[in-house]
Amino acid sequence: MWDAIVVGGGLAGWTAGIRAAQRGKKVLIVAEGVGTLYYFSGIFDYGDVEGLRHLPKHPYSLFDAEMIESGKQFVQELCPDYLGKDKPLSALTVLGTARQGDLMPRSMILPDRQERGIFVLLVPEGLKDFFPEIAASNMAQEFPGWEVKIKKVQVEIFREWEQLGRSASGVDYAAIWRTEEGQNLLAREIEAIKSELSATGNKSEKIVVVLPSLVREYFDASRTKSHGREFSLPIMEMSSFIPSPHGRYLAEYLKHRFTDLGGELMLGARAASLQGESVPDNPTKSCGEIIVHSMGKAVNLKAKKFILATGGLLGGGIKVGIERQSIREGVFNLPLYVPQEWSASQFLAPQPFAQLGVETEKGLRPLDPATGQVVWDNVHVVGRMLAHWDPWTQRCGGGVAVTSGYAAAEMI
Repeated sequence: MWDAIVVGGGLAGWTAGIRAAQRGKKVLIVAEGVGTLYYFSGIFDYGDVEGLRHLPKHPYSLFDAEMIESGKQFVQELCPDYLGKDKPLSALTVLGTARQGDLMPRSMILPDRQERGIFVLLVPEGLKDFFPEIAASNMAQEFPGWEVKIKKVQVEIFREWEQLGRSASGVDYAAIWRTEEGQNLLAREIEAIKSELSATGNKSEKIVVVLPSLVREYFDASRTKSHGREFSLPIMEMSSFIPSPHGRYLAEYLKHRFTDLGGELMLGARAASLQGESVPDNPTKSCGEIIVHSMGKAVNLKAKKFILATGGLLGGGIKVGIERQSIREGVFNLPLYVPQEWSASQFLAPQPFAQLGVETEKGLRPLDPATGQVVWDNVHVVGRMLAHWDPWTQRCGGGVAVTSGYAAAEMI
């Protein structure tokens, strides 16, 4: 029997699994895939923590400030390249606009807007869904004291792809930049940029190379050889777009960290149902085991505690039928909070459906919204499965995922 089974492989699930394993617990993660990590921009957003904590039902209201800060420290210990300050930091999106975030890689942090210099946007040939002219125009508006230049770079293997009519995604290019061959190519290109600008009288100006699809983090020395090297000019990452290279490598890195701590994995498996019993003299039930479908077989898995981290509506943890005739949680059949209105007419307005999820008490145990009673005594709900928050308009997705996953692990 495991101390805990985590159902779901997104950021909240991995956080819960790794933290529990750090505490010496026997943990199993059951996941169909990498959850919503392929949407991860590379930046952890916490939003206005104090303001959101005072919203009566927001997930932050379940935690004290110390728990939220502990989650932040957990991320920075896990990913030492991530920095955070008292005020939000800024990074470039792939559209060349600046966006704020609370924890981000040091090589993504923008320089001071008051400085003057030259941005060289190094554009990989054939990069899908990247528009260099738009990015350069927006960068020039964001940094009026900086000149923005565009330089193209081509990788031989993608030249062949282009001839076959196949485009290269950010994930494809990120894989190249993480190899020794790719690092050497970048070094040559950056040295050429430095020489060219020096020859035109720009020796004294600050020069920063900006490269989309670059991921310089998440190297695990025990498994992955890092070919990271110093370049002759500073090189800056842009935040990721979908499918996210940062999300892909973060998922791989978290998996390695979890298994190195003794955690066990069951990937490509779907938790379908559960078996439990009532707690004596208490309307609350206790879950004894879940039934998982893996490789065409049904497997019964027993644990003392269960953590539900299946990603809500976006991650497939909440199933919505045609015309919303049925809305249900897919593993424990937990009662859900469903907003009366589903959507707002304005596209960028807060959307009511984002609030859909499971209500919990401070121990993250699921509640029945009708009665306020705890439904399962040994089940904890984390991440996007929690009700009453909007990761898009409140910009707190990473913060809620990490904090709730970390807090659940502390209860095992």
